[in-house]
Amino acid sequence: MSRCLVLFVEGDTEVEFYKQVVANVRKLHPAGRFDTNIEYRNVRGVGGFKSIALRKFVKEIKPKYNADCEFTIVLCSDTDVFDFASRPPIKWNDVKKELIDNGASKIIHIQAKRSIEDWFLYDIEGILKFLRLGKNTSVSGKNGYDKLQRLYKQANKVYYKGIQSNGMIGRLNIEKIADSVKDQLNPLYQALGVNKN
Repeated sequence: MSRCLVLFVEGDTEVEFYKQVVANVRKLHPAGRFDTNIEYRNVRGVGGFKSIALRKFVKEIKPKYNADCEFTIVLCSDTDVFDFASRPPIKWNDVKKELIDNGASKIIHIQAKRSIEDWFLYDIEGILKFLRLGKNTSVSGKNGYDKLQRLYKQANKVYYKGIQSNGMIGRLNIEKIADSVKDQLNPLYQALGVNKN
């Protein structure tokens, strides 16, 4: 039986980012390659984990591999919409149960503390270089998303949450970011057979 890893993410920026993370893990893998099929799917925002993820898993991914794959599902989300919500937009246990009931073997949940943009800022040098801003550019804002928006504005560009970053992800030092958030990314590394510690 082959192994399949399916990453459900909130937007196109996250698809780009997790592809880079997986490419970085591949470099660290003892064999230099994975014995795992990897699929990335954008669920278009946190609400999509409730409806889109299950539909994509059942209708697109499972038929592609017939019955001959052991599926590990990775739910990649931000925590910002959950931090202060009295009624969270999603009941993660319900999402996980539905995926398991429909053939997933294992569910991993990776949560970017606050938002994925906070992770990107661990490589502020790479962002400033990409935006062609000086090394001493001050970074201000109430959260990672706000800070990135302000930096983009200084470079006469617009940062859209979840929409492809027009090359920024490719310019980031993914290894530096992954090291900074390895406690949060570790379940993904383990699923790919790499021990990051």
